[in-house]
Amino acid sequence: MDTANYNLAMTKYRHTDRRWEEDEVKKELPRTCPVSGKRIYTSEREAKSTAAHRMSDKETHPTQLRIYRCLHCNGWHLTSKDS
Repeated sequence: MDTANYNLAMTKYRHTDRRWEEDEVKKELPRTCPVSGKRIYTSEREAKSTAAHRMSDKETHPTQLRIYRCLHCNGWHLTSKDS
């Protein structure tokens, strides 16, 4: 198949009709702890990754973030307070 026919075949199946707008898409809100109100991270790895990403932000980065396991919701949270 030559390039022109390949491109034509590929655009045939590409979804080009945008009947919805981005604000119409329902975004899932993060779960929060019923006691502390903090966001629940489902794994230690997810919490560590988020902490590293937030600390790498040059404009709004906290000096230190640590993760901990919540005794109330059994999820993982971030905090800037010392242990």
